[in-house]
Amino acid sequence: MDVATILSQQQSTAEQVLGIGLGTLGLVIALVVTFGAVLLFVAAVVSIVRSPNYSVAGRAVWIFVVLAFPFLGPLVWFIVGRKSSFAADVSNGLR
Repeated sequence: MDVATILSQQQSTAEQVLGIGLGTLGLVIALVVTFGAVLLFVAAVVSIVRSPNYSVAGRAVWIFVVLAFPFLGPLVWFIVGRKSSFAADVSNGLR
């Protein structure tokens, strides 16, 4: 047997760990989805911190939600949280 045949018969790391073979296309799709989730997470945290609609405590709760649920939390923030009617009382100076 030559080296190329031996190497082609070995399982990849993904196959060894997960028991599945993703292949090149599957790996690219997994990387794109992961990058998108990380980008959505970072954008949600930045949006929460810059939001004028919430007090410091409200922002802390939203950041906790985003941290606790890394994919669902940012989606809920962008769908519901940004336009929520729970406005902060700007007269108390805790912005």
